[in-house]
Amino acid sequence: MFRGILDRQADGASTPIGLQQQAGRSLSLVHRLRLDRKLANHEGCVNTVAFNPTGERLVSGSDDLHINIWDWQLGKTLLSFHSGHRNNVFQAKTLPESADKTIVTCAADGKVRAAFLSEDGHCETKQLAKHRGRAHKLALEPDQPNCFLSSGEDGAVISFDMRSRKSVKLLVCKTAARPGSQTAKPLVLNSIHCNPCRPWQFTVAGGDAYVRVYDRRKAEAASCSASADGEENDPEATTRSFATALATPVRKLAPKHMHADQAGCTARHAHVTCATFSRQGEIVATYNDEKIYLFGAEGTSQDRGRPRPASTAASSPAKRAKTSNQEADAAHDQQTDEDEQEEIDHRARRDSEDSGMAEKDSSSTSEAMDRWRDSLIDDEVVQTYSGHVNSETVKGVSFMGVADEYVVSGSDCGHVYIWSKHDGKLQQLLKGDRHVVNCLEPHPYLPATLATSGIEHDIKVWSPLAEKPQPPGPEAEELMSRNRNQVARENRARVNQVMLTPQIIAQLMRLQSMHQRPGDVSRRRAEARRGAGSDSGREGESEAEDGEEDEEPSSPRDAPDPRDCVIS
Repeated sequence: MFRGILDRQADGASTPIGLQQQAGRSLSLVHRLRLDRKLANHEGCVNTVAFNPTGERLVSGSDDLHINIWDWQLGKTLLSFHSGHRNNVFQAKTLPESADKTIVTCAADGKVRAAFLSEDGHCETKQLAKHRGRAHKLALEPDQPNCFLSSGEDGAVISFDMRSRKSVKLLVCKTAARPGSQTAKPLVLNSIHCNPCRPWQFTVAGGDAYVRVYDRRKAEAASCSASADGEENDPEATTRSFATALATPVRKLAPKHMHADQAGCTARHAHVTCATFSRQGEIVATYNDEKIYLFGAEGTSQDRGRPRPASTAASSPAKRAKTSNQEADAAHDQQTDEDEQEEIDHRARRDSEDSGMAEKDSSSTSEAMDRWRDSLIDDEVVQTYSGHVNSETVKGVSFMGVADEYVVSGSDCGHVYIWSKHDGKLQQLLKGDRHVVNCLEPHPYLPATLATSGIEHDIKVWSPLAEKPQPPGPEAEELMSRNRNQVARENRARVNQVMLTPQIIAQLMRLQSMHQRPGDVSRRRAEARRGAGSDSGREGESEAEDGEEDEEPSSPRDAPDPRDCVIS
């Protein structure tokens, strides 16, 4: 690799950027990855590691409720302070353009907090918002250095602007309503991330098999509509308008074998622990007890050329706000604008139907829109990655490399897995923890530098230090084979488990009563009444009056039907 770079440099055929990309994409660097150093100053599991925007500092958070700022190259703790949280810290990030003086955090107590650092090392923390349940992840907005998003187990996505230190609930992500249920339940969210190449998009994932992508410009259109209606000073009205605008995701992705049926039940119990965008707009998602799946970027496969039904809705304030927003965002992707317009039209038709003002042609158009919305649920799976185990904890997944040409994940076996993105081949296997590796943070500029953490109380930094490339050997294949067998056994055990819910028990009792003969039921009830009213010491009492129904039946008519379902 280095000989090739020197030759290119001698010929003058490469620019510094080209040389950096050539080195960053070299597989030799990945094969040379080895443990550089350990950073140890926490007293609990390290749940989050994140480089600052320049890559010179590393921020970590732990079960000990402390935030540490490291000079990772020297292995030195620059600052350690209490986060202000009352439960395990799940994520900590440094805001861009804050001179490393503002760190935002979220934790198992549901709170989102900000830490403001002074030049003399003093730290002040402040609560910004609180989720109803644990808050797992934060997402920095690529084009807004003062803004970020949070997600939690209450299904809520909250937007923060540190210039005004205000927060707005954008939406509450909910599962599809089950049969017999009138309302949908909030979806537990484990992950949130913003699209680097389309900053107005963000993805969330969690308690089911779907990765959902939302468009923030819909919320901006709703905000313009609220201002036109004089509701800009009403926080509740603003929240309602945002939630309505973002009710439908622009993409809803899952592998086909995990799609829900018409009853809303998935083929198997699976949920996403983390989903992340690449620089090219692809999405990689890791599932519990399943593989890692790579979904193509928007507009690259099935959704391209999908027909849209015609719109017949009347003009509305939301549409007028949308029109003004289109003029302001003329440089945005035209196809996404059309999707947004169709969704706003669909909401207008639905509102008119609820008020009894819808016409017959509007109803048919609404049904066409529903069919189109269902068609948005596709897989678009480009590649899969396997060999790891994701069962015990909420694990992360990430891209690595100058062009995000590698996929990185932790595992319950305590190893770090690095695959080639395009072919799914394992390229590196590193022992990252004695128990479980959960967190992975590639360096923002150094193409083959990686920070990881897990159950142990330290952080491990990996760099290409080996003298010779050392790709995975036969022991890696053996470990991956054992992991696959373990996942297969756990999946079979899960399928074989029968969960007797109240609905299933009621159905079984109905089936049992249907199979019983009416004469048998009345005879048994009469015998029970005679047995209860008789004297147990009376002589000559018949066996039937003693209620001894466990005796062998005297006739084939009394023999139990083998089709009967008996619940003990």
